[in-house]
Amino acid sequence: MIPPIVLHILTTMAMLTGMTLAPVTPIPPEPMPAAMTAQALLDVPAEDLELLACVIYQEAGGDACSDLCRFMVGDVVLNRVADSRFPNTIEEVLTQRGQYGTFSKTGVVWPARSGNPGEAAAVERAYDTAKRLLSGEHSDLYGAGYIWQAEFIQGKDVIEVDGTYFGR
Repeated sequence: MIPPIVLHILTTMAMLTGMTLAPVTPIPPEPMPAAMTAQALLDVPAEDLELLACVIYQEAGGDACSDLCRFMVGDVVLNRVADSRFPNTIEEVLTQRGQYGTFSKTGVVWPARSGNPGEAAAVERAYDTAKRLLSGEHSDLYGAGYIWQAEFIQGKDVIEVDGTYFGR
């Protein structure tokens, strides 16, 4: 995997020179041992799993997004929970005004399209990613100060994956 700082430098150089970077095939995180996964999930409230799965689906649920992008979306949420500048629960982070679409107005609700039969696999992937994150599997963003994620550049040390930008 390309270290984030190298990817940032390459992306910046490409933007400044007008060059286009070839897409990078992301490598998803390695699975954790089953015993660790089961133990970590015992300590996670079911509502946190639901909330994290919902935001992963909303922000990176489509087939165009890789597993790596899904992990990164979840890790930004978890980084915000750990950051003193943001609320300290997943629900409060997701419903903070101006963040994560309409969740601040509607509460954390699954988008209507999630009930379509054709979306079942995407919903399942979101749950699987949330379970893995809450069990201790993470992308390189976890704990690295990445608190911004959007379809536009914001923050610094920006990384782009599948059309989504992540920044510190």
